[in-house]
Amino acid sequence: MGAGTGETERDGGPVVGAPGAAGAAAEPSCCAYARELVHGAIELEELPYSWVRPWRFSAAQRRALASCLAWYPGIYRQMATCTAGVRLEFETDASEVFIEVRTDREPRATRNVLAGMKPQVGEAASAHDGFSFDVDGRHRDGVVQLGPVAGSYAAAVGAAGSGGQWAAGITLELGELKARGNLVALPGFGQSHRVCVWLPALRGCELGRVAGNGTFVRPVGDCAAGTLLVLGDSVAQGFTTGDPALAWPSVVARELGLSLVNQSVGAQVFQESAVGALPSGVAAPALVIVALGANYRYGRCNERVVAREIAAHLERVDELWPNVPLVVLRPHVGSREPVAGSCFERVPALIDEAVARVRGRRMPASAPAVLSLATPWLDDRLISDEDGHPTAAGDAVIARFLLGELPKLECRCLAETGRYGRCGACGHGTGERAAGGHGAGGKLGAGGTHAAAPKSVTEHARGAKTPVAPSVDDTPIGQTISMFSLLDE
Repeated sequence: MGAGTGETERDGGPVVGAPGAAGAAAEPSCCAYARELVHGAIELEELPYSWVRPWRFSAAQRRALASCLAWYPGIYRQMATCTAGVRLEFETDASEVFIEVRTDREPRATRNVLAGMKPQVGEAASAHDGFSFDVDGRHRDGVVQLGPVAGSYAAAVGAAGSGGQWAAGITLELGELKARGNLVALPGFGQSHRVCVWLPALRGCELGRVAGNGTFVRPVGDCAAGTLLVLGDSVAQGFTTGDPALAWPSVVARELGLSLVNQSVGAQVFQESAVGALPSGVAAPALVIVALGANYRYGRCNERVVAREIAAHLERVDELWPNVPLVVLRPHVGSREPVAGSCFERVPALIDEAVARVRGRRMPASAPAVLSLATPWLDDRLISDEDGHPTAAGDAVIARFLLGELPKLECRCLAETGRYGRCGACGHGTGERAAGGHGAGGKLGAGGTHAAAPKSVTEHARGAKTPVAPSVDDTPIGQTISMFSLLDE
């Protein structure tokens, strides 16, 4: 592919330019429109020149997030534009791929709190979000490339609309071309690869064309057995991992062989109106994980009101996906004191009470189990700030914990009585099959495997490789979010 990649400035740092940005780059030999390659998005907003903006929330959900029903509507409006969990997936025989892209600036609420990061995690002015990619299922460690902020959309795509010129973007090196004997390998004659490009977790972006130096760039069907839907806050959004592929929802989905829709929003609490059905074009959920509640620590809240919010949120989830296993992660109360007037210390118990009511509705219908788990405690070296946001190593610990707990969803007595292992025949996670079909080899809950999944979630979990946590020294630079700073907006 043409090598005319100049550098432009983004918030004081270099970013990758584009073929044609310097005016005289060679045309790539194959290309496709990004709109054909997007996974993990709920909607694609149509833009000029066949560009698109991926959205992980529907228009109705975005209105709810920015409404008076939300705790921090201004913050949620900014965070909803971020493309956490959204990917480009394609197959190509190219060794180098170029993606036309324009990234948004960081949300103001994000920029205002970067100074609160631990010095050993990263400096506020450093890169802390961007693009990363997998090739043939293997993640390219440490590869995070920032796309450009072009200033205006018209400036970004103006060149693309005239004379075959290309807008700014990023270049990904998929691998070296290997020579065969005395013959020099040429682009297009090498091995084909399946590529997954993870879009930024902490900003939005607009996408044009994807080009390579091979003979084809083509979309691939979603071979996942279903969708992992995550409803969470800044931790699940991937706030301090530094790499969008290393947030725990991304890791869990990849290890389970599920597609991912990550509807997590920084500073979010339980908000029933923000929960919406997935469109028909997205694979049906095979598992739903709710990871909310920590942000009640930062605001004055009444216990009865919060109890109603939690109950209404989980009832809405159960109403939309009654035949899908549900995992609810309770927040850690931790050592940091909540603000005066907060009922945060009661939130874990309120979540358990709401979960019990959902179980009570599911048990007579022999529906899949509901599992309530406490978020694992992380060592201080695995968190990025005083608010407890995990580093990439911390996210790996959370992912490993979840993958280890998911086989409990097969416990028949959990679905029928609400208590895991009550019958004494479940093996308590040992993986041993017991009498009566209980245990690791059984069905997913009393209701059987979800229709969208040819294999149960727990079968995937048992066969998944345990994610290895990076060393703390190798943790990518991340960022943090402090509710105190956000309230100063």
